[in-house]
Amino acid sequence: MKVEAWFTRHFMLYLTANLDDLNKIINLKNEVKARIIKENLNIWLYDYPSDTLLETDLKNGYGRIIKDNDRVIAYASCHLTESEYSQSAFCYEKLYTFSRLMVADTYLKKGIGSYLIKMMLEEFKSKTKGFGIIVDECNIKAINLYKSLGFRFESYTKEVFGTFLTYTYYYENSFTDDLNYELAKLSDYKYQQFVKKLYNTKYKILGVRMPLLRNFSKNLDLNYIDKINFNSIETLLLGSILLRRVKNKNIIIKYLNKILPYIDSWTITDSLASNLVIISKEQEKYFNYLEELIDSNKEYYVRLAISILIFQCKKLELYAKIYRLIDKVKINTYYVNMAIAWLLNNMAFNDQYVFTYIKKLNGDINKMFLQKRRDSLRERKIK
Repeated sequence: MKVEAWFTRHFMLYLTANLDDLNKIINLKNEVKARIIKENLNIWLYDYPSDTLLETDLKNGYGRIIKDNDRVIAYASCHLTESEYSQSAFCYEKLYTFSRLMVADTYLKKGIGSYLIKMMLEEFKSKTKGFGIIVDECNIKAINLYKSLGFRFESYTKEVFGTFLTYTYYYENSFTDDLNYELAKLSDYKYQQFVKKLYNTKYKILGVRMPLLRNFSKNLDLNYIDKINFNSIETLLLGSILLRRVKNKNIIIKYLNKILPYIDSWTITDSLASNLVIISKEQEKYFNYLEELIDSNKEYYVRLAISILIFQCKKLELYAKIYRLIDKVKINTYYVNMAIAWLLNNMAFNDQYVFTYIKKLNGDINKMFLQKRRDSLRERKIK
């Protein structure tokens, strides 16, 4: 990266900070915090960033500075996102991030902050796919700076110290990246926070409502499933929505097998199951595949098999085969047990044998079945 002429002319140096720079960085921090307070900007509250935190940055080799002669005029801490933020803060792991970005008062509006960020982007280019940053939505100046450098809004995030916006910069954007950026434009913060409480997943939740996802899916063809690197709940949900279009058994199994390794949530199993309408047309032809899923003894593979039975396999003449499939379930987890209870509750409206069969299953399934039964009967009475 070419150093701008202004910086060359003024002997600006981009350096890794060491402990000898600590006092100068602390002085810079105090100057910047005074400016933040004067501007009534609601960031860097309380003791953040503390002198101890800045010292830790330097000990870990995170500190990056710009020096004018011997004066530290800009600082940022640069490191892997996992060192400071939760695992699901960004769609990708192993991104780098910078934080505690500060520029001295007399060097504002000279491109110092922009230059420091550009130098960090260049330094770590060979080590990472890109950078992810988290910024308070009230910090408009910072957001505009990041946007001018090519950072794009990815989602909202909630950290222990508040609610923020996440922006990312990828050196090369893939189909997946561009897709997530487009989905981010449809995100709804309140909805995102609501579903985060429901979904137990390692993936990023962007917060896009299902009707918008369905509408968005109209712009994608089935080959999307081959192209995508699933790294958000929304990309997985899009994959499940697209499966509604499939008319061929071999193709549906192919696409299911592509998505299966990414499943870590009941949300995806149930979305997949509800969209596999092709199975409802020839139910018995898929029982071998469902048996394979159950024999895997993987929680969400088993949950998917049971969910498919719930949504797509409702023929009374198949109930005997369904009981045999349930008999093959060997794992005892909440999400599998709940799916079995749900399935048996649905069957109980057509087959009294369920009440005899349920007695041989574990106590958790029995309790869940009884609760499902009460809820279902209550709903029918209301209707």
